Amino acid sequence: MEPKLKASTRTLIGKRTQKLRRAGILPAVLYGKGKTSESLEVSRKEFDKVFKSAGENTLINLVVEGRERKVLVHDVAKHYLRDEPIHVDFYEADLTKKIHAKVPVHLVGVSPAVKGQGGVLVKNLGEISVEALPTDLPQFIEVSIEGLKEFGNLVRVSELNLSDKVKMLNHPEEVVVTVKAPRTEAELLELEKPAAEAEKAAIEGMAAQAEKDKTEKAEAEGEKPGEEKAAAPEAKAEKKSEKKPEKK
Repeated sequence: MEPKLKASTRTLIGKRTQKLRRAGILPAVLYGKGKTSESLEVSRKEFDKVFKSAGENTLINLVVEGRERKVLVHDVAKHYLRDEPIHVDFYEADLTKKIHAKVPVHLVGVSPAVKGQGGVLVKNLGEISVEALPTDLPQFIEVSIEGLKEFGNLVRVSELNLSDKVKMLNHPEEVVVTVKAPRTEAELLELEKPAAEAEKAAIEGMAAQAEKDKTEKAEAEGEKPGEEKAAAPEAKAEKKSEKKPEKK
């Protein structure tokens, strides 16, 4: 059963949408091929619940002013500091036409090469590009790693099991996941070298900039680098005019 989400027509736009967000309302846009886009608003709490279960590849019954629309979550904009949605795009799909989508990869099981030999699991593809009707899109693709028993073992795109209704668009020879041997101490030291050199260069650059700033400041004040300010002429004249007190 497709998840359901209620939406209302939105009148506030631009910066005024901040008022909606503070009230727990998420601004949204609904669009589709050959359709006029609509400004909507949905409950952020309800959207989070639906999106968590549906993701981007499951059709949602979006109820707009009492009318159901079959939509996909096309894009979710998030706050640059807080990991929370601030805007969502809904795409109204044509259920009779195939679309392209990216389906996330979920690794399942335990790799003997990782568990027993300390190998490093490397996930090369986090999602697979597919073509299918909106109603046939998988929510995710499960990839078993239990067959990765030795270093160098891998799973290619061609080995994935999908419905005949779903066409994979990635090259069949692309590697989804593999296991590599653990790095030696020498390899780890080699990896650390660039970081250490970059840190050293940054420190030297900061020191050079500080010295440059010091020189420029001294020149701006009429001094030569390394020299103290000459005593003011008035101070010199005052010093000469001073007389030692006479002895009685």
